[in-house]
Amino acid sequence: MILVTIVRPPVVFSRRSYSVAIVPPLGPAYLAAALRTAGHQVRIVDAVGGRISHIGATARPNLLYQGLSIDEMIAGMDPETQLMAVSAMFSQDWPHVEVLIAKIAQRFPEVPIVVGGEHATAAWDYILDTSPAITCVGLGEGEETICDLARWVEHGGDLSAIPGIAYRQAGRPVMTSPRKRIMAVDDIPPPAWNLVPLEAYLDGGYGHGVDLGRSMPILATRGCPFQCTFCSNPAMWTTRYVMRDVGKVVDEIARYLREYRATNVDFYDLTAIIRKDWIMKFCDEILHRRLTLTWQLPSGTRSEALDAEALRKMFEAGCRNLTYAPESGSERTLKAIKKEVRLPKMVRSIKAAKRAGIHLKCNLIIGFPKERRRDLFRTIWFALKMAWMGVDDAPLFLFSPYPGSELYHYLRSTGAIQKMDNDYFESLLCFMDLSKSSRYCERIGPLELNIYRCVGMSLFYVLSYLRHPARIVRTIRNLWHSESATVFEQRLIEMKRRVSMAMAGRSVESAVNSR
Repeated sequence: MILVTIVRPPVVFSRRSYSVAIVPPLGPAYLAAALRTAGHQVRIVDAVGGRISHIGATARPNLLYQGLSIDEMIAGMDPETQLMAVSAMFSQDWPHVEVLIAKIAQRFPEVPIVVGGEHATAAWDYILDTSPAITCVGLGEGEETICDLARWVEHGGDLSAIPGIAYRQAGRPVMTSPRKRIMAVDDIPPPAWNLVPLEAYLDGGYGHGVDLGRSMPILATRGCPFQCTFCSNPAMWTTRYVMRDVGKVVDEIARYLREYRATNVDFYDLTAIIRKDWIMKFCDEILHRRLTLTWQLPSGTRSEALDAEALRKMFEAGCRNLTYAPESGSERTLKAIKKEVRLPKMVRSIKAAKRAGIHLKCNLIIGFPKERRRDLFRTIWFALKMAWMGVDDAPLFLFSPYPGSELYHYLRSTGAIQKMDNDYFESLLCFMDLSKSSRYCERIGPLELNIYRCVGMSLFYVLSYLRHPARIVRTIRNLWHSESATVFEQRLIEMKRRVSMAMAGRSVESAVNSR
């Protein structure tokens, strides 16, 4: 038995970002549960939950972080730790995370450091080449890998015998044999939430979806069977899709309602609904047990299984917010990015969802490498069509080429991305920063692209509020009471809260400097 410390770094965002994802650390909580089941001691240092209202500056002028400072994180680490496991999910966080890892290594020079997560899986060779403090990188799902690494620390042996990792051999990054996906997902121990400052999230209304009270995260499936070219998930999860047993998912929800006084559940699934029979059984089970809650699908899901019958049942069982992921209004673009979606069928599903009373968001992306202006205009027109139909949110995100995605490799081959470095990682933040633009579209320049984004989003919300004027009163009321019914309202509340945090931080800093 050894002591393992799992590190969840702070969230990194640009100074003018209009949204920051502040969510409980679901991945680290799963890893901690697996380690504890294997007989090890575990500590989680959750930088976000540890100081959720603090915003600080990183070493890069345009980047801020939310959560504990690096020194505060290291001060909270148990000196008896024998293995450090650092989560690296998002590439845009890496400039700050690599500084954190270097300082961990200075403080604990004899302790092996493993890095895992989606960014680590996609950029393992870069990480091992540029971060000498890191012992190895976990690739893909982490529950079995982290237990094998803990066993290696405890008993010794050869890293090459552990599947699903990357490490240095003779000074060069190498991968071991791939680790098979976990198929018995119902046997994975539930997240170890008692090791996380969960109340900071629950009391503050933080979560992946709209703020509907005390929100707990949950996964009902793992993986995604599709191969969209802009997505790095195939590198992380492969294309194997595994669904959990309905009863066990509802058991977990019931426990959250009972133990944490949760009022809402956010599904963090990559693709939550593929089969109608699963969602119908899930809703029936919620209703049969008479569980009182709301739940949301904020990540974006398929529409094929969501017909009028399923959507009515979902609303009856508590679903209040649903995100569709058409990505584009252009059939040509959808084919190019391998997005297997039929827009007419999705439109029918959207109409049925609105009739059922569910708040809707549609994710749209512009600026793909081979996109033409007419493709982009079709996407904007599709967004305006959604506003007319009553869709509550339709953000126009700018394309960002994430490591591990097919389009990333294409852009490296053309020289559009010359190298992986911190400037590239920072450029990925353009999707949440209206002052920045994407530079990877081959036919449309960055300035023009950003104008289309800003104009398109403005037109969507103007038309949405003119078409549904009652929303004006609702939004004003919700902003006054710091409540939200839609993602747009949630973003406005988050921006107001971040401004207050930043002003409070500057006031404290000024007071300290004046002494």
